[in-house]
Amino acid sequence: MRLLAYMVAVAIFASGIYTGIYHPKMTAMLPVVLALAFTQSWLHRHLRNSIPSQATAVTLLLDGLITGFGIAAVHYALVPMLVFIAMLNATVLGFGSLFLWVFTGFFCVLGSLLGGFAFGLEPNVHESIPMSVNAVALVGLAVYFGLNSFHSRAQSRDLITAKQELQEQKEESFQLSRKLIKYLPPQVWESIFKGKRDAKLQTQRKKLTIFFSDIKDFTETSDEMPPDLLTEMLNTYFERMSKIALQYGGTIDKFIGDAILIFYGDPVSKGAKEDALACVSMAVEMRREMQILRQKWQSQHIDKPLHIRMGINTGYCHVGNFGSETRMSYTIIGRDANLAARLQSIAAVDEILISHETYLLIRDQILCKEKGAVTLRGIAKPTQVWEVVDFHKDINSHSSWIEHELSGFTMHMDLSKIRNFEKEAVLKALEQAEKKLRDTKIL
Repeated sequence: MRLLAYMVAVAIFASGIYTGIYHPKMTAMLPVVLALAFTQSWLHRHLRNSIPSQATAVTLLLDGLITGFGIAAVHYALVPMLVFIAMLNATVLGFGSLFLWVFTGFFCVLGSLLGGFAFGLEPNVHESIPMSVNAVALVGLAVYFGLNSFHSRAQSRDLITAKQELQEQKEESFQLSRKLIKYLPPQVWESIFKGKRDAKLQTQRKKLTIFFSDIKDFTETSDEMPPDLLTEMLNTYFERMSKIALQYGGTIDKFIGDAILIFYGDPVSKGAKEDALACVSMAVEMRREMQILRQKWQSQHIDKPLHIRMGINTGYCHVGNFGSETRMSYTIIGRDANLAARLQSIAAVDEILISHETYLLIRDQILCKEKGAVTLRGIAKPTQVWEVVDFHKDINSHSSWIEHELSGFTMHMDLSKIRNFEKEAVLKALEQAEKKLRDTKIL
């Protein structure tokens, strides 16, 4: 567009020379004007590499100075002068700011004054401009703004297309990231997206509370149960346990067959005591959730609903990215991680066993029963073991949780979750169950 503006100026000068109002020596101006157009374009490209933030401003100020000289060269003829000013304004307002527009106008005035001294003024020339020169100026202006509008429209269309493509790429990236984040703990991918963690091989030694659980007699259960039903049960189990783990802020390391490895203390930690309490609270909640799941599975005529065993230990482990630069895994290694797995292996059905280190951190709020020192496979010294009973606040008469589980009978009631308008419905259900049990003759 700059080249087009300078070509309009050349056409005005050429028509003035042709009509005889400008001296024939002005013919030398024509190649100079075109050379200035190419020089300005080259200068702008050069400045974009050296001073990109000021390149546009410098070239626009020079355009203003050159336009001033052009106004003086046409001897301040009204129509050509207005055409020059209009093209300069369109360029500055299209690519610069209002502040730059003021300075460009100042440079234009300065150029016109300097040009007046350089070219000299012939008396009354500006009053005798032929209509043909004015017509060339106006036609040139019309062509300039017409092509400028066409160019702007093409740019707008390209910009809209690029914006749509960018939005589509953004949506594709978002959908892809939603799929990929399911393969990482939420705390890990969140820290990666926020720039707090790099995807490179690095580990650190931290104090963690490690949880390990598996399903009792899973191998035998899988042999006796149809694969589709087993898959549905297992996915339901993992889904419920994962929600509880995330609710308490746990980092889900991995699913190993029917086992789950979860730890607290990285990448987010609230302190060793709070991490241990959150981990044991999660285990208690999982045990209660499993009772509800077993009741659901029994109603679906599943003879052997799932039972789990859980082990928890607190100690120092190395945590971070292990593997290679092309394939890495965020996990933990260390003796204390193995100890949690060993505690799980000796736990009874639906039992939560914790190490002495974990017990010391949670004993103020959770009641535990001493199991004594036991020898664990792979652990040199005997380990003091404790069994988690329940929260102290839930072991009294004011407990909000009521549970009984016998062969053919399962009841789980959380009084804190029963709403006032549902109380009568619960009482009615209990009365109907009592009446039906009393009226049934059991052999």
